[in-house]
Amino acid sequence: MNIESVPLGLALLTQLGLGLAVFRANYRNYANQSFLLVSLFISAWLLSLHYAFNAADAAQAEFWIRNASAAGILMVNGFNLLRLGIVCRTTGWGEMRRRMIPWGLPSLLVVVFCYTPAFLQHATLADDTLLPGAVPHAVYGPLFPAYVLFFVGAVVLAIFWYVRDLRASSGMQRVELQFVVFGGVTLVVLAILGILLQPIVSKAVLVRFAPFRVVVFSLVIAYGIATRKIMDVGFFFRRVMAYVVLTAYLLTLYGALWWLVSKVFAPVMPEESATFAHIVAAITVAFAMAPARGVSQSFADRLFMNARGLDFRATVSKAAAILSSITTLSDLLERFAATIAEAVGTDRVRILLHERNSWREHAHGGTAADELVRLGAEDPLLKYLQAQRAPVVLDELHRVRPSAELDRVMGQMRGLGIASAMGIFSRDHLTGVMLLGRRTAGRIYGSVEQNALQVLCGQLAVAIENAQLFTEVQNAKIYNETLLENLTTGVIAAGGNGRITVFNREAEQLTGLAAASVLDQEIDRLPPDLRDALRITLATGERHENSEVLLGSEEPGVIARVSSSVFHGDDGERLGALMVLTDITAVKRLEAQIRRSDRLASLGTLSAGMAHEIKNPLVSIKTFAQLLPERYNDSDFRETFSNLIGHEIDRIDSLVNQLLRFARPAKPLLRPMHVHEVLEKSLMLVGHRLYQKDIKLSRSWSAEVDTLRADADQLEQVFLNFFLNAMEAIKEGGELSVSTEIRSAENRVGRMNGRAAQNGNHHVDELLRITIRDNGEGIRAEDLGHVFDPFFTTKDYGTGLGLSVVHGIVQEHGGEIEVESEVAKGTAFHIYLPLFRIQEEVAAA
Repeated sequence: MNIESVPLGLALLTQLGLGLAVFRANYRNYANQSFLLVSLFISAWLLSLHYAFNAADAAQAEFWIRNASAAGILMVNGFNLLRLGIVCRTTGWGEMRRRMIPWGLPSLLVVVFCYTPAFLQHATLADDTLLPGAVPHAVYGPLFPAYVLFFVGAVVLAIFWYVRDLRASSGMQRVELQFVVFGGVTLVVLAILGILLQPIVSKAVLVRFAPFRVVVFSLVIAYGIATRKIMDVGFFFRRVMAYVVLTAYLLTLYGALWWLVSKVFAPVMPEESATFAHIVAAITVAFAMAPARGVSQSFADRLFMNARGLDFRATVSKAAAILSSITTLSDLLERFAATIAEAVGTDRVRILLHERNSWREHAHGGTAADELVRLGAEDPLLKYLQAQRAPVVLDELHRVRPSAELDRVMGQMRGLGIASAMGIFSRDHLTGVMLLGRRTAGRIYGSVEQNALQVLCGQLAVAIENAQLFTEVQNAKIYNETLLENLTTGVIAAGGNGRITVFNREAEQLTGLAAASVLDQEIDRLPPDLRDALRITLATGERHENSEVLLGSEEPGVIARVSSSVFHGDDGERLGALMVLTDITAVKRLEAQIRRSDRLASLGTLSAGMAHEIKNPLVSIKTFAQLLPERYNDSDFRETFSNLIGHEIDRIDSLVNQLLRFARPAKPLLRPMHVHEVLEKSLMLVGHRLYQKDIKLSRSWSAEVDTLRADADQLEQVFLNFFLNAMEAIKEGGELSVSTEIRSAENRVGRMNGRAAQNGNHHVDELLRITIRDNGEGIRAEDLGHVFDPFFTTKDYGTGLGLSVVHGIVQEHGGEIEVESEVAKGTAFHIYLPLFRIQEEVAAA
């Protein structure tokens, strides 16, 4: 073996390596198997050439020339077999053998013919004086033209079959055939190039490097058959052409600069001019490479405009316009699916999104009308997508080594009628899937299309998340607006700047203001009571709970319970204040009726005591009336009894007036009063009952100041209710104690100030505590929380409204009630009312 045979040996090794690599890629694929046979035939041809070029004598050269000629016939048959391996992918070797017999039998006869003298008579070696490495000379026989004719006919027939199958095929089958044809075109181009180089390159050199043409041919075919992520032939050809143009340009530039610089600097530096010229040319080419690459790619794009598949820039531009728009999720997906269907040229695009444990179709693009698709989490296609995190193309799955998993994936894709599946990943999670049908133009989803679609799916994932957020915000807005508008309570909200942001329908009805006139306006537009409460809450951040305000300037007006509080953002920053208004006008009317009923019901209980109080003055009057005829002339008698009768009549009149005042309904009249006087009057009304049950009464007026702003009649009703309840709980011989004392309002200032504003007091510093304590049966612990609930009672009679009514009265006065009780030991009610200190004399209650 000499130096001239090195290129041939490299070509042989390369060819064998290609065949084995393609076979290992998918040894079950018939095209891969056929390519291995083609590689073996080509390797046999190259091996024959190698030994022919290095033959020691003429006989050896003759033998290897015959082998090379026979291998040439087998190579043509091999390429026909490769065509059948591509076309008969589903039918297998049986169909391939059947279709090869009409062509293979004559080829075997020609192979036998190659070993006869009629084909080759003998071979001669070149003289030693000739150029080393010269090829042997073959002296062919008389029937050699028949061999040539058969060979040319076989090639032409193979080309015809390839062109015919190209027109009838589609998808990956068509692409693989295209790459075989493209490889043949490359071989022809390289052969023509060799012919053109004959004037400047010796024939021996061209012959030595001729085998590499076949290697290039095989490389192109191997890429088209074995590579999983394959480009469409059009893109492949344009890329190859771009590199060819780039290489030609850079070589021309390099040569021209080298010649020019060497000529210019030859007189100055005759020995170093060539080296300097190389340096200048290399630097220039290095700087020119980047812009030249773009120019060459653009030139190739314009030169092969029809080979363009997916217009990436136009599609990305359209998709970006869709994805950047703020819209609902369904509209976004429908528009995106339609754009993709138009761009790739398919009649079916489905977009499925994850919902719980499944993926449901949300959008459909293209013209095919199919049922909606739903995939489960355990479906093989979804599991494969999640594992691979790359596009899945049905045509490509045939090109990889088969497995049970791939068989299931391909079966599901065929069942769905799709050619490709793209995962839509968001934060490393599969949130959606885009399924695409076959391309109508017979094209494949090549690597360029896959990369472009994967980029668009990445952008779609972001857009889907934004659209979902937008939809959630829209739904939340609709939900909140519907909720606010249909609430039976009024809602008013103001931002930190004091402008009203929320004003619902119920708030309009309660205040008589239109929402349009107050929204985005200062809170000064609100009624004074609401304005002040909201302003205080905004300024101090304190909660304002359950205060009652009168809204409306016309009678009877609307009574509303108002609560307000501040609300904060996620970062804790105060965003504004919220006020809730509840219409309690009907409740107040009902309470008034209940109070009236309670008053009237209490009259029966008080009647005995009232009768006793009235009977005593009547005895004095009756006695005077009986004695008057007998002692009329007694002036001392007349004077004494006249004064006594006037006093007793005033006493009866006072009792009757108190009874009428207790029984008739009246609006609360808040004015300064002494609570001790009201307590004494109330105790006087129940004094007879206390006497009858032998209940000991004790008083303790520890409060040096007992002035309140209150309605005396209503407080009298409160005290009477507590006294009557205490007497019912006390057995005969028990004890009832009533005491007053002044307490600080420090622990109750938040609640008491809100109620104080209702009854005319502004700021509460002190409270008057009235304690009514008995040693009766007591209240069970589980009932303590319900004693003020309407209709709650532990007795076998009564309505259970008494304590509820008095609790409401105390609250209207800005007060509170606390209760302490222990079974069998007694109960104590503590009534807290805002203390009202004044200097002037207070009128008697």
